[in-house]
Amino acid sequence: MILGAIIIFFLIFNSDNLTPREKKEKPKPLVSIGCNRVLWDDSQEVLEATVNNISNPSFEWKMNDNLIGTSQKLIQKFGVGDYSILLNVTFYGQALSAKKSIQVIDSVDGITMNEYAVSKNQWGFQTMFKGKNTGVKDVMVYVDSLPPLQVNDCGAASTKALFSGKHTWKARYHEANIASGTFDIKETSELKINRIEIAPGYTAGSVVKAKLVLMNTGSVAITEFATNTLVVNNDYAWMGDRAKRQYSDQYKADIDPGETYEIPIQMTIPEKVSGVRPSGKYTITIDALLNGVKVDTKIVNTVVK
Repeated sequence: MILGAIIIFFLIFNSDNLTPREKKEKPKPLVSIGCNRVLWDDSQEVLEATVNNISNPSFEWKMNDNLIGTSQKLIQKFGVGDYSILLNVTFYGQALSAKKSIQVIDSVDGITMNEYAVSKNQWGFQTMFKGKNTGVKDVMVYVDSLPPLQVNDCGAASTKALFSGKHTWKARYHEANIASGTFDIKETSELKINRIEIAPGYTAGSVVKAKLVLMNTGSVAITEFATNTLVVNNDYAWMGDRAKRQYSDQYKADIDPGETYEIPIQMTIPEKVSGVRPSGKYTITIDALLNGVKVDTKIVNTVVK
């Protein structure tokens, strides 16, 4: 409904002006081998280089200054001890390096968990070893009666979107409880425009398939909301209100925390209106409203030729 009205507005003004493209900077080469890790005794670990904007790289892996491989990906077995991992990458006369530490243990001593708010409806956890944030492999986090969360390679995990209220959690590592506690999610009503799916350009006579996607980023269910849409023909902005159109829509919904709500739009742009080919360049601003209050805004641009 929203973008359908926008396409009708395309028929009021026309212009063939195009925005010049900005010159893009050349991307920098990057190398990464991940986070510092803590492993259990006699564990295997995948050592893998992630390279960006690099062609034909050569790899050299060292562990405690000893060469252990020359491929992009290695599988290495570790016993108890401390290990320094170094990767050297060469390409076209250039060189980059990346480092990380691996500590291998046979006791849960020193392993704990930090907790924190990720968003208004999510809670996060970070493994720690001897007081420092470290990726401890295979730690599991249990929140309420939800399925357990396994921490990622950097030791982090976060819950799905939760309802407001008190929640209980615990973390386990090798059959031992390493941390536990409770946290409170405050009651928050919040709606965000996740994205507006509209092509950067159309031609007269083509079919417009667009979509407005909203997300409940709060901690209570959303049962109704509204949108305001402002469409401006940039080439006739000097005409003031005559170059603008505004639309308002009300929606009934049932959107739980973390869920999205999609508003699909489809229509055909006429090839000609009153003998004139509809073409124009427009800025579209959409506001999301809860209880009559604006809570989010997204702006997109599109062109009809």
